[in-house]
Amino acid sequence: MNRSEDQSARPLTPVTFHILLSVAQGPAHGYRIKRVVEERTDGAVQLGAGTLYTGIRRMVRDGLIEETEAPEDAGTVEPSSRWRFYEITEVGSDVLKREIARLEADLQAAHAVVSRPA
Repeated sequence: MNRSEDQSARPLTPVTFHILLSVAQGPAHGYRIKRVVEERTDGAVQLGAGTLYTGIRRMVRDGLIEETEAPEDAGTVEPSSRWRFYEITEVGSDVLKREIARLEADLQAAHAVVSRPA
């Protein structure tokens, strides 16, 4: 079993889930990923630089995301040559879809437990 197959068989960490969800929207550099996660979670999830970039390196190694060129619409400011842009891979997309399905099933099970008459 390779890393990507192993990864798809277990629940994702919150960091991995949020990074994958962010780059599923399109290529982004690290700081953009950080901001998107904070905006999407209303600040409940804040990725420190160490956590973010360690997660990105691990996810590149595992084949979930890959480095890519800066998109044409990278913003009004010319991207810095130091910026690294990342995009989701096909494997990463499959892993994210499986994780969403797993979370939905967990949520359904939780609702069934909470709604059960006492």
